[in-house]
Amino acid sequence: MNKELGKKRFFSVLLALVTVLILGVGTFAAEDLTGNEVLAKMDNQQEVITQGEILSVVTFKNENADGTTSTNKFGALARRKENKPNVTLLYYLQPEYISGSILLSKDNTDGGTDMWLYLPALGQVKKLSTSAKQKSFAGSTLSREDIGSRTMGDEYNAEIVEETTVEVGEKSIPAYKLSLTAKEGIDPDYPKRTVWVGQNNWLLLRSEEYDSAGQLMKEMMVKELTTFEGNTVTKELVTTDIDAGASTTVIYGSRERPEQDVPDSVFDPENLKDFDPAKWGLGE
Repeated sequence: MNKELGKKRFFSVLLALVTVLILGVGTFAAEDLTGNEVLAKMDNQQEVITQGEILSVVTFKNENADGTTSTNKFGALARRKENKPNVTLLYYLQPEYISGSILLSKDNTDGGTDMWLYLPALGQVKKLSTSAKQKSFAGSTLSREDIGSRTMGDEYNAEIVEETTVEVGEKSIPAYKLSLTAKEGIDPDYPKRTVWVGQNNWLLLRSEEYDSAGQLMKEMMVKELTTFEGNTVTKELVTTDIDAGASTTVIYGSRERPEQDVPDSVFDPENLKDFDPAKWGLGE
């Protein structure tokens, strides 16, 4: 064998080895992870992103089947801390006629979520019933329950269907496509779901929700991503109610940490009437 031929074969073998190592990262990961493990990573990433206290401004743009539209803007104050219940306070900023209303969501010890609604026109705080929590939130395709904190791994078993990609804006993101079925003894709103989870960011990028007959009822698609404290997060998504022919575009305008710890009293339903949005940077 001459030196030139030997050199070519050496570099061919080296190139093949490098290719295996590079491509094998994704291959090995797919073999090592189960669907439930992917779902757990997605839930864990959500906890990492939302850990602590976060202030945000969120806009809902609703489009109904008849072509009518509406826009709602909220200031959100959320807390997720160890040994404390997860809470989310939504302060209505727009439209003006409902400005000052507050929706408070707080996890309870039974594994569910309690909700209260404060209407300044009435000066009263009302705890919502189960049926009220399942109704549309602010005319959107999301229910009030959807606003509360939820962990999919608690409700579903997951199976990897395939490795694929999801188009988000101009980016093609590698993703796991998972088939979810409700766990025994659990009765979620949708017994079957299909979700797409980003392989590199563990974000929920797309979802489809089915009823017990296998009929597609709702779908969600992330349209734009951004970053928060070094983590990839959702900037814009669209949810569609297939039966109603309606959709809602959710836009996250900002995310930041409050300058001071938020006391428990802020999340006390009895104190909602005294909530000051300007103190927590949730004004216009």
